[in-house]
Amino acid sequence: MYRGPGSLVVKSVKGVLGAALLTIMLVVVVGLGVVSGGVGAVDASTGLLSGSVCATSGPLAGLPRAAAENARIIVATASSRGGDRAALVALMTGLAESNLLVLSNPHDPSGNKFLSQGVGYDHDSLGIFQQRPSWGSAAQRMDPVASTNLLLDRLLALPDWQSMPPWVSAQRVQVSASSDGSVYRAQLDRAHALLTRIQADAAVKDCAGSRLGQAPAGPIGAHGLPARYKVPAGTSLRARAAITFALAQLGKPYVWAATGPDSYDCSGLTQRAWSAGGVAISRTTLTQRRDGSPTTASALAPGDLILTPGSDGTLAAPGHVGMYLGDGLVVEAPHPGDSVKVVTYESFAAGGVSDLRHIA
Repeated sequence: MYRGPGSLVVKSVKGVLGAALLTIMLVVVVGLGVVSGGVGAVDASTGLLSGSVCATSGPLAGLPRAAAENARIIVATASSRGGDRAALVALMTGLAESNLLVLSNPHDPSGNKFLSQGVGYDHDSLGIFQQRPSWGSAAQRMDPVASTNLLLDRLLALPDWQSMPPWVSAQRVQVSASSDGSVYRAQLDRAHALLTRIQADAAVKDCAGSRLGQAPAGPIGAHGLPARYKVPAGTSLRARAAITFALAQLGKPYVWAATGPDSYDCSGLTQRAWSAGGVAISRTTLTQRRDGSPTTASALAPGDLILTPGSDGTLAAPGHVGMYLGDGLVVEAPHPGDSVKVVTYESFAAGGVSDLRHIA
């Protein structure tokens, strides 16, 4: 994985997102990951602190892209622990507190180590749910999965929380200045609509790849490629060229930040492969998740990129990328000490899928 030398940050005032800001958010927000190149890092435990989840992907009407991604991550995380009602409470809270954006805060500089999607000024609160230092570390509060789990820890500890009106549950957890929970109740309809839409995207939730076909039967090569593999019929000429290049690199060692010809990291391999196909894509996992166009697991085509948390990323800030080959197979440059190889989609996506991108 190679994140690159830095990322753009959009500034906003908490709760105020005009049309111009929405446009800016759509264009320049490149992910929720750690800003590298001298401003700090997050260890591998940050993000998926309670285990892997499978989030859906794609835009949501009325939300900037970053907020839509956060909404989907919140629903995946909350539903896995507390069901639909927990997801509804978490969405209501995030909408009320930050419009579902990860906010830094000049009153708590510890949050500046992490990429934000705006700036808030409420005491020393950070992140989507505007959690104060007593809630957890800055790394946790600035991460969509970890901060959702912090909220869920308190929500699920409330006696009879499921029998309360959801805005009352949110108020009991957040203890906002709106003592009756009206600030959260105002977001009920919006949160319910988002939850319904996200739940309807069932096909995208197929992280296990059950609709992606079976690998060809027969012997497997030294680097995982089935001996009978052929690029699937109907694959575009550009994707066919990209796949052919990637498979020609099998066995070459993984080296961080390498782009060939003798070694590669994961995004270096996919960039060079698509260059061989005549398509220029960006260099890092955080930017490749914006290349091409979004797709779904059920519509994956040979050559599409599959982005995952990897060993040191999160669902919101993918640390790994591979290329889909068809037949339920992925080619990847995995990690130091390993080499370019072919694995199944099921194993590649076992830790969750951050993005699926169709390139050409």
